[in-house]
Amino acid sequence: MNFLYSDDPIIACSTCDHANAALAVIRMSGFKDLSGLAPYFSQFGPIEPRKVYYTNLVLQGQVIDDVCLTFFEGPKSYNGENILELSVHGNTLNTERIINLFVNHAGFRLAHPGEFTYRAMKNKKLSLSQVEGLDLFLNANSTYALDQGLSLLSGNLHESYLELWDLFLKHKSSLELSIDFSEDIGQAAAREYFLVSLENFSKKFHSLVKRVEHQNANLIQPEIVIAGLPNAGKSSLFNFLLRDDRAIVSSVAGTTRDYLSEFLVVEGVKYRLVDTAGIREASDQIEAEGVKRTKTKLAHSFFKVLLINPFEMTEGFSELLSQSFDISFFTHSDLPGFSEARKLVLQSWPELASIGAINLANLSPAWEREINHLLNKKYLKATSSQPILLERHKHLILNVKQKLSTYEAIAHTESDVAILSAELNSIGHCVSEVIGIISPEQVLNSIFSNFCIGK
Repeated sequence: MNFLYSDDPIIACSTCDHANAALAVIRMSGFKDLSGLAPYFSQFGPIEPRKVYYTNLVLQGQVIDDVCLTFFEGPKSYNGENILELSVHGNTLNTERIINLFVNHAGFRLAHPGEFTYRAMKNKKLSLSQVEGLDLFLNANSTYALDQGLSLLSGNLHESYLELWDLFLKHKSSLELSIDFSEDIGQAAAREYFLVSLENFSKKFHSLVKRVEHQNANLIQPEIVIAGLPNAGKSSLFNFLLRDDRAIVSSVAGTTRDYLSEFLVVEGVKYRLVDTAGIREASDQIEAEGVKRTKTKLAHSFFKVLLINPFEMTEGFSELLSQSFDISFFTHSDLPGFSEARKLVLQSWPELASIGAINLANLSPAWEREINHLLNKKYLKATSSQPILLERHKHLILNVKQKLSTYEAIAHTESDVAILSAELNSIGHCVSEVIGIISPEQVLNSIFSNFCIGK
C-alpha cells in the first residue's frame, strides 16, 4: 500500500483498455493547475469547471487526436483533487499513445488499481464503507449486489450506518453526562437518559443484526456445487449446463482430482458452477487433496446438487449424504439393470425413494428449466431479507452483537462508570470500523486489488 501514498500526478484509461471502442475516457488527477497542460491542446483558453470543451491534442505541433475535455476542480471533485477527463477515440493504440504522451512529457505517472478512489478516501470524499460499496457495485454478479453496492455508496445502507453511529455517540454522551453533570440534572434524570439512549442504539443495531445472521453462503459470488461419488456423472452435468466440454468425462474413477469452476448466468445472477472431485477413500495424495477441497466447497456453497450412480456405490456415501442438498438425482438411468441397482441402494437409504432419475446422455431443456427455477427461487428467498453482503461488515456486526450483549447486562447493574466506559469504547471501535471511520491496512489492500485501473 505504500505506493498509494504518493501525491504524484496520475493518469489512466478509465474505460476499456484491451479492446477497441468508439470512445475511451482518460482521467488525469493530482496536478496543481491547468496552465501546465496548456501546451498539449490547440485551444486552451479559460476553462470553466464541469463544462465540456472540444479541442485538438497536440505534441510538438503534431495533432495526436481531437478530444473533448472536462475539468473538475478540487476539492469539489470525485477525489478532492484537480481532475481532467479526456474523451478520446477508443482505439487501444490511440489511448496508449495519449497516456504515454503525458507520462513522458508532462510529469504524470500511470495510476495503480483503485488509486483515484483511494485518494477520494484519503481526502475524506468517501468513507471506507462507501469505497467497499463502490467495489461491490463495480464487481457485482447480480442486480441485488448492484443495488446494495449503490446503497452503501450513497443510499439507505450507508445512511443506516451513519444513523447507528449517531445513536452510539448520543449514548456515549449520556454516560459522560452522568459522570460530569448528574448533580446538575439529577441522578434519576441522568439514569433515564442513559437507559433510553441505550435502548435506541440497541434497537437500531439489532435491525442490522437480522440482516447478517443465518448466512452461510457467499451471496456476492454464489456457488453451485455438483457433488457425488466417483463416476456419478458430475462432469457430464457440468459440461451440459455450460454448453461446453470444459471438464474431462471418463469412466475411470478419480478423473477429476480437483474442482473445476466456470461462470453461469441464471435469471440475471452470475453463479460460479463447480465440478468437484468424487468423494471416496483416495488412492494417492493428489486425489486426497481434491476430496478435501470438495468437502470445503460443499460446506460453503449456495446451491448443492447431488448425483447418485446406483451401479457404483462406495464408502463415503453416508458422509456425503449428511450434507443438505438442494436437489438430488439418480444417474445412468439409460443403462440396463438400473431399476434393480436403484432398489439395492434404497434398501440401505430408503430416504432416497422420492429422488428422480436422469439420463445424462439425453438431458432435456425442461430439466434444465427446473434446475434454474429452483436456483432462482432460493436466491430470491435469500435476498428477500436484504442481507448485508460484505464479509467484513457481517463479521464486525456479529462482533458488536456479542460485546453489546455483555454491555447491556452490566449497564443495568454496574455503577462503576470506568467499567461501563471501557466496554462502550470497545463497542465504539467496532462500530466505527463498520462505518469506515477506521480503515485497517489489510482491508484497504483487499479492496483496491479488486479495482480497475483508472478508478
